[in-house]
Amino acid sequence: MVMQLILSDIEQLVYDWLTKRQIPFESQVSVRGGVFSLGGAKIDFILIESRICLRIQGEYYHTGVTKEGSDIIQKEMLSALGYTVVDIWGQDLLNRLDETLTKALLGEEMLK
Repeated sequence: MVMQLILSDIEQLVYDWLTKRQIPFESQVSVRGGVFSLGGAKIDFILIESRICLRIQGEYYHTGVTKEGSDIIQKEMLSALGYTVVDIWGQDLLNRLDETLTKALLGEEMLK
């Protein structure tokens, strides 16, 4: 039985972009218990060879003091585990997909 990933529209853009370029990645990876454990995280995409975590940030779900605080804690935890964490905002994907993901492959974020 093959498990089907359920991705948001903006996550699907990243999935398709990485797949088209044959960049090895894992998607929807739970780290330290995922979102169900305090201090855990679910990572949208991990670029296997470079240990870069891509966190796809939809503006609706990732704004506000509580969510931003949680995102900061998760980013610090992943960095401590040796990952480079790149936050990618939905509007950047919709407006400049290639530029945003090309920078992400280098471990860089778009400026707000």
